[in-house]
Amino acid sequence: MNVGELLGKEQDGVITLDGERIVLTSSAIFGTLRKDLTENLGKKRMKGFLMRYGWNLGAADAKKALEKPYASIEEALRQGVQFHMLKGYTNAKTTSFEMGQTPDGIVESIHVTGMWQNSYEAEEYIGMFGETSEPVCHTLTGYASGFYSTICDKEIIFKEIACRAAGDPECRYIGKSVEEWLDEAEEERRHYENNAIIHELEQTYEQLLEERNNLARAALIHKRLSEEVMNGNNLTSIASVMFEITEIPIVIEDVNFQTIASAGVSFDEYEQMQIDFQQTMKGYQPLRLGQTIELRVAQHRRVVTPIVLQNKLFGYCSFLYGADEVSIGEIDKMILERAAMVCSMCILNEKTSFETEERIKGNFLEQILNGQLGGKEEIYKRGGYFHLDLRLSFYMLVLKQAYAENDYYFNEKMIEEIVHYFKNSKPGVLIGQKDGSTVVFVQKSVLPETCSIQEYCGQLRDHLKNAYPKFPIRIGISTESDSIDQASRCFDEALTALKIGRRSASIVSFDDFGITSILVHEQNKEAVEQKARQLLHPLFENDQRKETELLQTMYSFLLNGGNLEKTMQDLSISMSGLRYRIDKIESLLGKNLRDPETGYELIFILKALLATKKLTF
Repeated sequence: MNVGELLGKEQDGVITLDGERIVLTSSAIFGTLRKDLTENLGKKRMKGFLMRYGWNLGAADAKKALEKPYASIEEALRQGVQFHMLKGYTNAKTTSFEMGQTPDGIVESIHVTGMWQNSYEAEEYIGMFGETSEPVCHTLTGYASGFYSTICDKEIIFKEIACRAAGDPECRYIGKSVEEWLDEAEEERRHYENNAIIHELEQTYEQLLEERNNLARAALIHKRLSEEVMNGNNLTSIASVMFEITEIPIVIEDVNFQTIASAGVSFDEYEQMQIDFQQTMKGYQPLRLGQTIELRVAQHRRVVTPIVLQNKLFGYCSFLYGADEVSIGEIDKMILERAAMVCSMCILNEKTSFETEERIKGNFLEQILNGQLGGKEEIYKRGGYFHLDLRLSFYMLVLKQAYAENDYYFNEKMIEEIVHYFKNSKPGVLIGQKDGSTVVFVQKSVLPETCSIQEYCGQLRDHLKNAYPKFPIRIGISTESDSIDQASRCFDEALTALKIGRRSASIVSFDDFGITSILVHEQNKEAVEQKARQLLHPLFENDQRKETELLQTMYSFLLNGGNLEKTMQDLSISMSGLRYRIDKIESLLGKNLRDPETGYELIFILKALLATKKLTF
C-alpha cells in the first residue's frame, strides 16, 4: 500500500493512519503551545524543544518508510515530502538534491535545498506574534533533520535560511551532512541534545553556591582589610592579611614596580621574578582604574591591578602564581581589586596624616620667621615636638617661579611637591611660605657628607624641573647660621640673593656676592644710601616709577656684562627700547656704562641698595 493512500477511518473516536492511531487538532493550538513554552522555558529552550519534537516525528516517519521496499535511498527520502503534505504541515518542494555514496551504497554526503510553502508554523506565528527577525519553522527543520538522518543512517542537519514569518516571500531550507557544514551547524546540533532542565537547575545551583561562597570570602577579606585601615595599620599589614586569607602570594609596588610590601614570597624569589617582569612591563602603558590584567612571564604568572587615589596612579597590587598555574579565577581578580581599593584608603590616610603634620610644621616655620614665638628656648621646645634639634646650624632657601613669582596656586603645588621630595630625608627640614615665597629651612646635618648646599639645591631644582618642565624655578640660598633667632635675617639673605643675582641663574647663594654681603651684614644702610645718591643722581632721588625702570635696566645691563641680547631677554623689551633706555641713562648720569671701572662701581652700589631694600624691582 502507498503512503499516499489514506487508510485511517473514524470508528468509535479512533482515527488510524497506516495502522497507527492519530489525533487531529487545530494548528492554532500549536501557536498557543509555542507561546507557553516561550514564557515558561525561554526562547532558546523553546526552540530546542520544538526542534527535538520535530526530529522525533521525522525519525518515526522514516522508520515507517524503511519498512517498505524502495528502489533507492533517494526514493525513500522523497517519502518525507509526502508525509509532510499528508499531515498538513506544509507543501514541501525540493529544488536541488545531491548525494554521495560509496560503491556499497553507504551515504557519504547529502546536499539538498528546497522550500516549504504554506508552513503551518510560519502562519501561526504571524497570527499570534506578527513578523519576527529570524526563522521560526523549528518543527519542520527538526522533522527534515530527523527523517533524513534516519533514512541515511548519517547525521544530516537542516537549517531554515528564509522564513515568511521573517518577512521573506517563502520559507527556504538547506540540508547537509555534518561534515559539509563544518562548524556552521554547531548551534543546531546543540539544540538536539536533550539536556533536562533539572540538570541545568543543578548546574545553576552549583554556580550560585560557588558565587555565594566567593562573595562571602570577598566580604570577609574586605572586612578584615577595612579593620586594618581603621586600626591605622600600614600596607605591610594589609599584604599579610591578604596572604593569610587567600594563601596567594601578594606584592604591593610603587609606580616603578619597586616593592613597598609583600607576603607569601621570599625576597630572593621575588627578586628573581622581577628580572623578567620589569622587562615585560616596559611595553605596557600605566594601568587605569579598574583595568586588571593577567600577565605570563618566564618564571611566573601574575594578576596586576592599579592603586589609584584622586585620579592619580600611586602603584600596583599583584597576586603571584606559579608558571604552571592552569587557570586564574575571576574571583581572584575581584578580590585583588578590592585589596587595591583598601590600599588606596591606607595611602590616603598616610597622605592626609603626613600632609597635616607638614602643614603644622610649615606654620611653625612661618611663626619663627615672623617672630611670633618667644625666645630661643620656646622655639627649641616646639621643635622637639617635630624631633628637630634647632640648636644645629642651618640654611634658609627661598624658591620662586622665574616668571610668576606671586602665583599662589603654583606655590601651593610646589610646596606639595617639595614636601614629598623631602618625605624620606632625615629630620631637619621645614617647609612653608612667607610674603608669597616658598621657604625651606634645611639643617646642615641633612646634607650628605660630600655634598655642598649648592649641590643639594641643584638636586632639588632638577626634581622640580622634572615635575614642572614649563615653569623654571630659581633658588636663593642664605649664609650658614647656627642661631635660630637669625632665621628671619637668613630669609632676607636668600630673598636678596634672588633679587641681586642674574635672572638666568637658577641657584644663587648670598655668599657669592662677597663684599656686598659683608656690607649688608654690617647694616651700613646710611652710608650705602649716601653713596648711591652721589653716584646715581638724578636717577636715585625718589621712588618714581620711571626712575626705578631705568635703574632696573642699568642693573640688568651691567649684570649681563653689557650684552644687549641677554638684557633684552631679561627685561622682555625690544632692542630699540633697550637702546633708548641705555642712551638716556648714560645721558642723565654722564657716565659710559661700558667703562669697566664705572660699571663695577655702579653694579656694586645697586646690589647694596637691593640688599638693604633701599631699592626694589
